[in-house]
Amino acid sequence: MELYVKSVRKYGAAFFAALLLGSFVQIGGAEAGARIPSTIPYFGLYLTESFDLNLEPSNFWANADSADHSKMLRCASADDELCTNATSVKTILNLPTCVVDASFDCIKSVWAIDASGKKIEGQFLNSLPVKGSTDRPAVPSMMLAAANGFGGLWKIPGVVNGGGEENYFASLRIDSFATKAAGVPMSQSKIYYGNFMAGITPVKAVSGSYVPMTIRPTWGQSNSGPNSGPSYTPQGDRCTVVDTGICELPQDFPAGYRFGMSVQLAQKVSGWFHGRIALPQIEITPNGKGQIVNIEAEPVKISTLDFTIPNAQIPESVRKEIFADVDWGVMGDVRGSKVQTMLNGLSNPQTMQIMNDMLPTIGDKATKTTQYWSYRALNTWKNPEVEKCTKSKDELGGVVTTNALTYGDGPPTFNSATGSLEYKVASPHFEASGAVASGTYDLAINSVVARCIYGFSTAPIQAEISITSSDGEKKVATTIVNEKNGWLYLSAKGFTFSSPTINVKLTQEKVAVTPAPTPTPSAAQSVAPVAKKSVTITCVKGKTTKKVSGESPKCPAGYKKK
Repeated sequence: MELYVKSVRKYGAAFFAALLLGSFVQIGGAEAGARIPSTIPYFGLYLTESFDLNLEPSNFWANADSADHSKMLRCASADDELCTNATSVKTILNLPTCVVDASFDCIKSVWAIDASGKKIEGQFLNSLPVKGSTDRPAVPSMMLAAANGFGGLWKIPGVVNGGGEENYFASLRIDSFATKAAGVPMSQSKIYYGNFMAGITPVKAVSGSYVPMTIRPTWGQSNSGPNSGPSYTPQGDRCTVVDTGICELPQDFPAGYRFGMSVQLAQKVSGWFHGRIALPQIEITPNGKGQIVNIEAEPVKISTLDFTIPNAQIPESVRKEIFADVDWGVMGDVRGSKVQTMLNGLSNPQTMQIMNDMLPTIGDKATKTTQYWSYRALNTWKNPEVEKCTKSKDELGGVVTTNALTYGDGPPTFNSATGSLEYKVASPHFEASGAVASGTYDLAINSVVARCIYGFSTAPIQAEISITSSDGEKKVATTIVNEKNGWLYLSAKGFTFSSPTINVKLTQEKVAVTPAPTPTPSAAQSVAPVAKKSVTITCVKGKTTKKVSGESPKCPAGYKKK
């Protein structure tokens, strides 16, 4: 999920789009180095989801901690001298299907659930590409599965996608890291999960002069070769994955189906997931030293922005960001005359702010609306309450998903003043068709984690979800709240964008304490006599008055009761 920023100059009929992030880019033959000049005649944004899921083949990269991407060197194998001499190595693994290699991490199965609740199991067809240039066998010493393409093509019988086919591409990419001493072979090092991203995409095969990607998209220069970056059709549509002569184009999901993926992991994943799905159901079971993770959910519609505006229309708040005195750079992804690279991601606060500031200029409308089914793992923490309640556990803390174009990827922020979880999202108010975009938000939080955050007992938890719009108006959307199999599920639908805040308030009824009954004395117990009440009377004799008290008081001789 990436933000692309296009800084455009006009040279004849050609447009060159420069994106932002560390290095340099050639713009019409002129080098845009340390900063983007404020005199550029045009500026644009390209925000799209799941761009990096099938972006890079499985590889080892030495010097992974280098801020200069040109110093990151690809190792031919785990025992390559480059990796042996490095102190930091990044491993990119696109998981194989378990049919190919079930020794460590792999995709076990893919399925669909129809409207009646019937489960339709997917049938694995083949890896894509069938044979990749960076394919390799498993590395048992590292608990690293074999590399075979970007993922697997599956057929789900009877579940026909928008392209008229029953085929779906399932992929899961794990970026792992190892820090070691120089001179120690990489194959003797233990790797730890870093970024974790998975997706199911409906696809349709299109023939053409396509060649499988063989190397990582190059930083610091444009990539014009077919093997060096993402592949596109002549119409400019990006292929989900390619093989020799074949482009698998993404399609719409069929209506009325939920989709699921089962993944076998050699390590236990903990932390927080975020994604582009709705009404997720999660099941995590132990599997040796690892886990089996099953996630089933509905796909969602996400807006895409791809536009260019004249310099004079750039909002002042955006100018302060894009024309700042910082180094911007390029990852070469060339489409025609557009050179693009990444600036942060769709879950970055800066991305959300730039987009919100630009939306009024473009009519608050999406360029395109596309369906997705994907999720990711977040292994950096933004919330101390959730971290405290999960860091000592080998379990997933929660999953938050939304169809907003930009959003926070971490756990919702806990507002101690209101006792609520707060979550910020932002997206164009209108879909590409002109219809008002309808927002979805789902939170599945581990019941143990929720009780730890709030200090709750084991009694049932209730929740209230409210949506506060950017103008401060509070609205309650259609919501679903339930607790099942150790998970608390909350869902809100039907709210509108542009920039609402979602508030989730968890409460719990206090259990009434019944007082202990007073024991009834038995027949053998002696019963104490009941004391009679004392009475006081006033007695009068002439001008003399006396008060007499007792159980049955009487006035003295010569006195009369008053």
